[in-house]
Amino acid sequence: MARHRKPPVIPAVTLRARRQLVACLTGASALTATLLSLMVTPAAPPAPDRAPAGHPAPVSQAAP
Repeated sequence: MARHRKPPVIPAVTLRARRQLVACLTGASALTATLLSLMVTPAAPPAPDRAPAGHPAPVSQAAP
């Protein structure tokens, strides 16, 4: 009966290589997402009630 066979043993070197691959791919995808978010401009213009990103909002001055 083949139902109760012991599962194959995966060598430690293979497991370590898999973990390193996952770590590298995770880091690469995070770096790619960061670079894309910095380089891609939004398709829609900014909302009229908000200041554009990167510019401080104008400071209102009190009347004398």
